Amino acid sequence: MNPFSYGTVVKEPYFFDRKEERERIVSTLAGGNNLVLYAPRRYGKTSLVMKVIEDLNALGYTSVYFDFMTVYSRESFIEVYSKALFSKQGNAGKAIESIAKLVKGIRPKLTFDQNGVPEFSIEFTENKISDKTIDDIVDLPEKLSSGQKKYIIVMDEFQDIDKLNGENFEKLLRSKIQHHTNVNYLFLGSRTHILQDMFNNKSRAFYNSTFALNLNPLPEDETINFLIERYSLSGIKIEKGTASYLIEQAGNIPYYIQFLAAEIWQNTINRNKVIDKEIVRNCANKIIDLKSDYYFELFDRQTAYQKKLLKAIASSNQNIYSTDYAVKFRLSAVSTTQKAISGLISDGILEKTEREFSFGDPFFRQYILHYA
Repeated sequence: MNPFSYGTVVKEPYFFDRKEERERIVSTLAGGNNLVLYAPRRYGKTSLVMKVIEDLNALGYTSVYFDFMTVYSRESFIEVYSKALFSKQGNAGKAIESIAKLVKGIRPKLTFDQNGVPEFSIEFTENKISDKTIDDIVDLPEKLSSGQKKYIIVMDEFQDIDKLNGENFEKLLRSKIQHHTNVNYLFLGSRTHILQDMFNNKSRAFYNSTFALNLNPLPEDETINFLIERYSLSGIKIEKGTASYLIEQAGNIPYYIQFLAAEIWQNTINRNKVIDKEIVRNCANKIIDLKSDYYFELFDRQTAYQKKLLKAIASSNQNIYSTDYAVKFRLSAVSTTQKAISGLISDGILEKTEREFSFGDPFFRQYILHYA
């Protein structure tokens, strides 16, 4: 069995490190504070949060995971959120009664499937969802707690709140949760630049309202040890220098480290017992070949200037707004470059950190370097 995992929520024994971040998140939430978690795509946010939920549950909290990606309207928010809260109630019948009493704009129902498993659903009693009903739903975990148990609400893909009438819904949500004493919130999402604006922009409702935590790349030494240990389970050896080269090829992004490591294992398990840099490079090239059609289409649909800019950043991502950089790569005015980069970030092609811009997919960067 392949000792590496990617593409889904990563659990033990595939999940590794993040001990310091886990402890910080748990202590912040358990201390009665809200937190927003920033990280680029593929850094393992959701896998980390699932471990945090396990830790919080062990401490006696009721942890509710809610994904804004599944929400597209006020109705869907009410349906998904109420169902997530219901799933954490011990007594189904009592929970139905409580929700019906606390939220007047809906009529909750409980049915049972062929295996006797309870299924929760709701009917709306209003032709148009009122702010009062939204208020009641947002206040629901606070009222369900009755001061007897603490709730932790995890709101993933929180930037998608824009789909619910934009900042008006933000203000409504913020106005309610700031008064919650038995509920704390963990916000996270995959579009970091939007999430940062929501919590750092003085004109936004959630400005300066939570503790912020940046999820950094995994420590290289610990990642190297993880790779060595996981390969050794199959009798495969990888030297530290080769493991470091693997991490470099994967852009030091957790998802792609596991992706490349899994591909290498697949290609060596019945052939080699020692992994060298050539094997790593060949497997990286194989991934690029397998995704070449996708990469071609992705690159092809960019504007001419964005293509030029992507090729420049693939070669060097330092000081891209400088005059020297513009001269070297024959770029236009800084304002033109800024506009192009903004579009590339919105599309998830580039990620912005405090110091530089980088590719969300390191293999797309290599594709551009060698084939574009």
